[in-house]
Amino acid sequence: MVGNSAFRKRTTISESTTVPHSVHPSRMNASIFSRLTPEEITALHETWKNDPLSVDPLWAAYFEGYELGSGGAPREEENAADASPYTVPPESAEGRGRVNQLIRAYRVMGHKCARFNPLDSPEEATVPVRPEELGFRPEDMDQPINIGTFQKGRIFTLREIIAHLRNTYCGAIGFEYQHIDNLEIRSWIEEKIDRRADGVDYGPETRRDAFIHLCKAELFEEFLGKRFIGEKRFSLEGGEGAIVLLDALVKRCPAAAISHVEMGMAHRGRLNVLANILHKPLKTIFYEFTPDYLPESPIGRSDVKYHLGYAATRHVDGVPLHINLSSNPSHLEAIYPVVEGRARARQHSLEDMERKHVLPLILHGDAAFAGQGLVAEVLNLSQLKGYRTGGSIHLIINNQIGFTTSPDEARSSHYATDVAQMLEAPILHINGESPEDLIWAAEFALQFRQKFGRDIILDMYCYRRLGHNETDQAAFTAPMQTKKIEARPTAAALYGTLLRERGELTEQEEHGIRERIWNGMQQAYDQMKEHPADYILPVSAQDADESPIPRLSVRTGISPDLFRRIGDILTELPENFTPHPTLEKRFLSRRREAFREGGPLDWAMAESLAWGSLLTENHTVRLSGQDCQRGTFSQRHAVLHDFNNGSVYTPLEKLNHGTTAFRIYNSSLSEASVLGFEYGYALESQDALVMWEAQFGDFANGAQVIVDQFIAAAEAKWHQKCRIVLLLPHGYEGAGSEHSSARMERYLQLCADDNMQVINPTTPAQYFHALRRQIHQNVHKPLIVFTPKSLLSRPEAASARRDFLAPSRFHEVLADPESPAPDKITRAVFCTGKVYYDLDAYRRERGIADTVIIRVEQIYPLAQEQLTYLLAPYQKVRDFVWCQEEPSNMGAWGHLRNRLGRLFATSFRYAGRPPMACPAEGAKALHAAAQKRLISTAFGPRAQS
Repeated sequence: MVGNSAFRKRTTISESTTVPHSVHPSRMNASIFSRLTPEEITALHETWKNDPLSVDPLWAAYFEGYELGSGGAPREEENAADASPYTVPPESAEGRGRVNQLIRAYRVMGHKCARFNPLDSPEEATVPVRPEELGFRPEDMDQPINIGTFQKGRIFTLREIIAHLRNTYCGAIGFEYQHIDNLEIRSWIEEKIDRRADGVDYGPETRRDAFIHLCKAELFEEFLGKRFIGEKRFSLEGGEGAIVLLDALVKRCPAAAISHVEMGMAHRGRLNVLANILHKPLKTIFYEFTPDYLPESPIGRSDVKYHLGYAATRHVDGVPLHINLSSNPSHLEAIYPVVEGRARARQHSLEDMERKHVLPLILHGDAAFAGQGLVAEVLNLSQLKGYRTGGSIHLIINNQIGFTTSPDEARSSHYATDVAQMLEAPILHINGESPEDLIWAAEFALQFRQKFGRDIILDMYCYRRLGHNETDQAAFTAPMQTKKIEARPTAAALYGTLLRERGELTEQEEHGIRERIWNGMQQAYDQMKEHPADYILPVSAQDADESPIPRLSVRTGISPDLFRRIGDILTELPENFTPHPTLEKRFLSRRREAFREGGPLDWAMAESLAWGSLLTENHTVRLSGQDCQRGTFSQRHAVLHDFNNGSVYTPLEKLNHGTTAFRIYNSSLSEASVLGFEYGYALESQDALVMWEAQFGDFANGAQVIVDQFIAAAEAKWHQKCRIVLLLPHGYEGAGSEHSSARMERYLQLCADDNMQVINPTTPAQYFHALRRQIHQNVHKPLIVFTPKSLLSRPEAASARRDFLAPSRFHEVLADPESPAPDKITRAVFCTGKVYYDLDAYRRERGIADTVIIRVEQIYPLAQEQLTYLLAPYQKVRDFVWCQEEPSNMGAWGHLRNRLGRLFATSFRYAGRPPMACPAEGAKALHAAAQKRLISTAFGPRAQS
């Protein structure tokens, strides 16, 4: 059968497949499909054509899709006999099939004909398909017909069906949901849409409230523009409908059992959201615009006002709702994974196992949602075990422009939201000037999220009345769009006119509403001018650390009993659990022996020991990263797999109790989204040890924005404290540029204001103490750990039992264990990390007795007093050397050269690779030669300059 060409041209789905993917039999309930033979299916199809209500709804949905996909066209011999347009009466079986095609065409493509863009011209709307294209005649339009699965089998004329479909699918909301495979979800969505088509009346009070919010949003921007001329505020003008939607959402949260909302957004509209949704004091917002504003900051830093976050508690019908809007840099989507991590942590602390009480709410711009890859990365996390948050509500403030870039320049897809189809998330395109539709969309989104625990996208079409900021001239690059916008009344003005026409608002009442809002802002402004210092928001104890990082670590050793207890947990297996034979022989047996004999313990044992000890002290331990359960180098095996049946066993989960838990997750193949998520989790879980591990250290450069904007700078900009730990494998073993250096220099360049700690430990015990110190020291700072690779199994890089027991601690600097005689020492070699073992081996092999080797375990902040103390006995040293494996333009040399020189009042000689464009050599022979050269240089004669 060949379909009508005009219909095929409009309905492109019929050109690609006979059976739409969304209702393919393989996706259907197997208990329904698999028990029927092909002959029985054919007979069932004929039954459905005669009476759609007589078959199972799943089969009815399948046959509807089949009819649409196949075109339901006349037979070839009929076309050949008569070249006139094919007609079919709607009451016939084939006619009902054509009506089903019509219905499905609207459901699939109605959004492309919907009137959700306020800037579209009001010309006659298009439709997905015309009746005549399906073979219907004008006289068929008033024929009654019963389509069983449509409107619960009620009888309509064809004209009524088309009017209903146009009203439902081509109105102020365009619905995209046919990409969703799950039939239950699709049916639920269709039921909600059909109920809406029957009419939703929110009543005069709700409509007036929506009008007031439009006025508040509009006048807030106008007030700022007049009182602070020329100041950037990244106005919401043109998108005021977002305030109506957000307010509707917030007010419905308590009834939906939501007690916390974690919000994230970029800078556009942030001040408006702070004022009208979180109710941040207007006096404070206004004061932040003044030239004399000085924020309370422990280190004298801050950020621009439209990046700042805020936390508030709103009471809805007497029920508290906690809303937290996270601070965000200008990297628009960088906050998205952070908010998801904060929401997950909050759910954990509230024991919200079903994830119904904490809602992640993310606001996006259209250009950023389509253009920034981080969006797809975080969307991909949404249903993963270690990262799901029960579904997020996404509101896209669709200005239909980027900075100056138009949509046709910015994306290849039809909509900015098309990336979300990968998640099978419903997408609603909403007219931002239609308040009641915005309220309905907010209700729909909340109900969907609470029922299905999945993301949903609300794409609010609006415009930007001004340029990218208030000093820009939009007409330079978008003159036609700008003219159209300038000629358009505001959303509040349009809605006010509508309410007057309905008799629900008078001009005098509208004037009074606007006057009260303006006078309220003026009063707040006047009070701020009289007493500006009264309106600085104080920094709370939870927001920032005023204490510097201690240069001497706290004691973190554990008791012998705890050492034995954790050792038993790590090495005992459940009955009938069979580990892989190689793991039993080389991993578990070695662990049993080490814990029984008191060592030596390798790095993975030390790590698990640290984790276990913290769990016993009521601290949650969370690690995620690519392949981290096993470990990149097959060193960790924190999760064991039964060799016979594939079941898994995580030994440290034996220590879980209450909200204290051990959690380790293999992440998706993404750095930025996962690190951002873990950073957010750490922000919200201040007493937990939260770690992210890069597969190789330099892979972290895929998450550089999270490191730069959050980990390094969030305390200085936003007074946020965080204990997140980054584990970055680092070391030169001939593996090439991408698997050698973790780019230590980049982190050290970011170090200032005691903002974080950077360590390169050389023993398992040092690593153990660093992890425990992260929880037990009295400051909350990120910890960057350059973790080893070859040292994981190097015999001399192991630690004895005594190194883990009280009163031991982390040592910022390690003395030379050889304890050379001070009167013979003329050379001091300083180093960090793995190269120490190469230096020590070279010294031993050649019997060198005039050199002391000092390991700098913590590079930032530098423990200067400990360094001078360790070198004090060696008064004859004249040759001061810094040795590193990295090129001289990388590693720690650039950071430490002047610091060490000032500390010891001398210049240091450099022993390492020369400046290089890439971190390491690719060929093993070149690597070996470079290593040999830098080690010998460290012990060579002092260079003359």
